[in-house]
Amino acid sequence: MYGMEINKKKTKVMGIIQEGEGLRIQIQGEAIEQVQQFTYLGVKIDNNGKQEPDIEDRIDKAGKLYHALNWKFLKKKEISTKTKMTVYKIIFRPVLTYGYESWSTTGKIKSNIQTMEMKFLRGIKGITRMDRVRNENVRNELEVNSIESYVGERHMGWWGHLQRMEDDRQVKKVWEARIEEKPKRGRPQQTWDGANKREIQRRGKKLKEAKELATNRAEWKKFIRS
Repeated sequence: MYGMEINKKKTKVMGIIQEGEGLRIQIQGEAIEQVQQFTYLGVKIDNNGKQEPDIEDRIDKAGKLYHALNWKFLKKKEISTKTKMTVYKIIFRPVLTYGYESWSTTGKIKSNIQTMEMKFLRGIKGITRMDRVRNENVRNELEVNSIESYVGERHMGWWGHLQRMEDDRQVKKVWEARIEEKPKRGRPQQTWDGANKREIQRRGKKLKEAKELATNRAEWKKFIRS
């Protein structure tokens, strides 16, 4: 209708499906390659629905950025701590946490993210783990919250945004959809929604109270930053 065409060479197919199943998609008789991972708008999507590959990719990118800045920037004593912290907040932290609003992280992944965070902050302070300075002390001296707290606030911010969203919005419909399936053996998988509910309870609110509070954007912002 608008004269646009699909570029068959750049197009890939990926399905969130059971292992072994294939998708036979063709464009003008030409088969489109099926892939197991695909990067869309900077986010790595995996065909098993797991987020670990994307989070590990963020950690890897942040690690490369740290090594690129280490000797030429972080270790330069003539550069002020304020300038280094500005670079941390507007460059390093966004690279490490890009797409964080939708993350549902395990304890291992949280530990890996924190390790990368502290590597940069210790670099700003000019110390290493061998100096045996506690993470909390480093953050307090640099006046910065932990990555876990930073991500948690934005999780809650997005949760509140979903609560205020109109019911006919496609995003809200997808979020509220529930797949009926038999429970698997072992420990239940941690979900994004479940993590937010636990955070709400930890802050002393019931879920119903939080939903009512979220309708007021200003009050909700105060709540998640408390």
